[in-house]
Amino acid sequence: MNRKPKAFLLHGFIGAGKTTFAKRLEEEEKALRFTHDEWMNELYGNDPPADLFPEYARRVFRVMEMTWTRGLSVGTNVILDFGFWSWAERQRTRALVAEHGGDAILYRLHCADEVAWDRVSERNRMLAGGLFIAPGTFQTLKARFEPLRDDEARIEVE
Repeated sequence: MNRKPKAFLLHGFIGAGKTTFAKRLEEEEKALRFTHDEWMNELYGNDPPADLFPEYARRVFRVMEMTWTRGLSVGTNVILDFGFWSWAERQRTRALVAEHGGDAILYRLHCADEVAWDRVSERNRMLAGGLFIAPGTFQTLKARFEPLRDDEARIEVE
């Protein structure tokens, strides 16, 4: 009996605990973890120039997508620690997962903004594999974050 590989999609804003959860899930599910911030940091440093950031982020997502879709195609579980801030991004990823023979499982991670900012502030002090997030950037990005729709099946993680 062949089992379908799983793609674990982690939805949540900055500081919600996605990467911490992804690392735990990586062990539990024996899955390859794709954490965008870690790749960005490795390739472009922990505070890439704002004017170049969008292009760098696109490049990283493109390479990661080629890799994780190939993983699904050969039967490997993957964890997509991307945040999935928009409905369109979630829909596109669900379609890609299905196209490559996998089942998408969506997790929602949430915490109060104050808790998230405290976590980000602490991470900013250490910057071990993460990206620096300024207070203004945190607020600007929050405006781009789309909550899950009521009809989107998910597993809640507090």
